[in-house]
Amino acid sequence: MNPLEERLNQLEMRVTRYRNFSILLCLLLVAVVSIAATDGISPFQAKLAPGPISMPKGNVGVPDLPKEDIPAVIPDGHRAGKVAAQTQGVIRTRGLQIVNSDGQAVVELWPSTSGNGFISVNSAGGKRLVYVGYGAENGDGLIAINSTEAKRLIGLGSGIATGDGGIWVRNKNEELLIGLNADETPGIHINKTGSENLMYLGANFAGNGYLNLNNKSGKGLVSMVADETAGNLWLSNNNDKTIAYLGWEGEGRGVLRLKSETGTELITAGSNTEDDGLFRVSNRYGTLGFAVVGTEEHGYAAILDAQDRFLAEMTATTGGNGLIRTLSQQGITTWSSNSAQVNTGSSLRGDMDNDGDIDGDDFLIFSENFGKKR
Repeated sequence: MNPLEERLNQLEMRVTRYRNFSILLCLLLVAVVSIAATDGISPFQAKLAPGPISMPKGNVGVPDLPKEDIPAVIPDGHRAGKVAAQTQGVIRTRGLQIVNSDGQAVVELWPSTSGNGFISVNSAGGKRLVYVGYGAENGDGLIAINSTEAKRLIGLGSGIATGDGGIWVRNKNEELLIGLNADETPGIHINKTGSENLMYLGANFAGNGYLNLNNKSGKGLVSMVADETAGNLWLSNNNDKTIAYLGWEGEGRGVLRLKSETGTELITAGSNTEDDGLFRVSNRYGTLGFAVVGTEEHGYAAILDAQDRFLAEMTATTGGNGLIRTLSQQGITTWSSNSAQVNTGSSLRGDMDNDGDIDGDDFLIFSENFGKKR
């Protein structure tokens, strides 16, 4: 036999073996279908698992929700029940587990006792990493993401009391660091370890925008709020004393107030009752010492003592000329640039710096040397 004939014979024998194997496989398939049909179940439809359905235990990872909020699996006595009509192309089962090469269930789908479904994604060590389902206490949707040690890290769901949406972020020690809530006062909370609140950005109880900044001890140091009239800013020290305020007061007028560490007002800038500019400087006891006002016609500055008595003032005369004068404690003028000629080399009375005019520089020179002997 030549080589060509030998190769043709080998090919014919191989084809015959393949044909016989295919016929045997078809016969086995027909037998399986026949046996399944006698049980009344389609081969494309899974039977109910006769054994118990179990689910790994562990923390779910949603802050502010109790661990019991994650529903348990259906007890054995509730697994029977009605089976819907068979549907081709659909697998119907009471539970589903996907296992890894070691037989460990890493993905599970179960119904709860109340008829709701949930999904659990587990690590190879049996720790729950992700839960997607519903909260047992309020029935709302719930997503929980845990660490490999089953520590609660991220939760997305709703508050048990309000039912409003929220997001919670925790560190590896399960301490709440960031919270976003959408309840009656929606906003963002940022905390440090130990639960001290560092920042809140959202709405206050009146429904207006609000920002609050605290130090690491939880002391409120900065507050900003926008109400129906205007914006406001407060700065406080560690002793809960307001040391600065920028905002509005009285018919919407703007004001700046700077205070001492004990809360005594030292500097005020704003407007008076006539809506003219006003600047006030007080001592540590809160007694006014210096005041400046801008009126419709001219400016006015005054120096006062501890009893609010005017000791010196700088203003303008009725003719529009500059005027500086000093007063006694009884309010009597003791010196006036209108009535005294000061030997400064200038022809103008009150020209302290000899620059040919009377202005604020002259007043400063006067105030610094007031009461001193030549």
